[in-house]
Amino acid sequence: MIESNITEEVVSYSLGSWNRTFGGVSAIDIASNVGITNEEAMRALELLVESGRGAINANVELYVITFDTENPKPLMPGKNVTTHIYFPDTDEIENYYYSSGLARDEFPEYKARLHKGAHQLALVYFSEEVLSRYFDHPEFYEIDDSNSGGSIHTKPDTPEGRYLYVRYGKRKQSDGKSTVTAIYKDLYVMSDEEQRYWHAHEIGEFEGVDNDPDFAKFVSRTYDGAFVDFESPLKDLEQAIEEVNSVYEDACLFSRTKNSHLRTPVENTFKSFCDCCSELYKLIGPDSLNKKLMKHFMVTKLGVNEEEFVHKESGRPLSPIQLLCLLENKLKTSNTLSESIKEVGKYRIQADHKVLEEETSDEDYVSNFLTICRELTGSLQSFFSRINEIA
Repeated sequence: MIESNITEEVVSYSLGSWNRTFGGVSAIDIASNVGITNEEAMRALELLVESGRGAINANVELYVITFDTENPKPLMPGKNVTTHIYFPDTDEIENYYYSSGLARDEFPEYKARLHKGAHQLALVYFSEEVLSRYFDHPEFYEIDDSNSGGSIHTKPDTPEGRYLYVRYGKRKQSDGKSTVTAIYKDLYVMSDEEQRYWHAHEIGEFEGVDNDPDFAKFVSRTYDGAFVDFESPLKDLEQAIEEVNSVYEDACLFSRTKNSHLRTPVENTFKSFCDCCSELYKLIGPDSLNKKLMKHFMVTKLGVNEEEFVHKESGRPLSPIQLLCLLENKLKTSNTLSESIKEVGKYRIQADHKVLEEETSDEDYVSNFLTICRELTGSLQSFFSRINEIA
């Protein structure tokens, strides 16, 4: 029979342990601190669970090593011990938070929630705009972004109050909009300022779609430790540009292969979509195209007369995009690459020369932008295959 005072000692120690580790505690640990055996502690935990005061992972086998603190040795013999891992009742954890005086410490939002019983691996949902703070400052943050999610961590010169390392996922809501999600374990180690910022973008009620393959990949990597490749149309596009540039060792068709400001829209507005197209245009637009290389290739490999590099009616030299169209024609391929670049250029003009209102829409601008990136990647790959045959 476990005495009630022992039971309360077990609960008290377990609650204190939770507030130190934000996790469960073993019956072995409880036993050594309360002054009972592991078996007695296990029985006390079973009774607590039977009375609705928590949960256990039962009969866990741990390898226990004992150290002599006064005469430590490099290797000490250990033994396998069967024990329980106890998780106190959430209501008791929250009551302890207030009765123990921890509430007076004024912890930041997500650390306070852990003190009140939130699970370290539980997900919290945010509007996608939460990412804009980091995409807007590539000088401060290293960002690895994809359709499934990614990670953000600060660079050495980032202001002290903005420190963070967070792994995030992306999940579709039932209304089709994309959200950002992160686990408490990453949220609570953020600075106070960052926790306030994320909390301001938190979504109170969340209802996700049942079929969300991108989010499923995030879950597999986060909870199962699976080696899963996240689809990233922007990275695929950058690789396709580099592949085209590899045709010649001493010259590149595209002078730019990276743009630290290039990102997918983090707001579902036409303006955000056009802004992203404007940054994309810097990679694949006329300022990046190598006119000299295109002319040289057409003259030496395709036998094109230089007179064709001049517009017949205006007498002006062909623009970089016009030269690319000519090159595609001479290669006897469709004009998908030049047409895709022109499409991006239309949105770039609106971003740079029009005042666009920040209004939401039922249109899924994130998906639209990713579709443009995929189409550009496919066009670049086809263009590379054809030009590589001749080069």
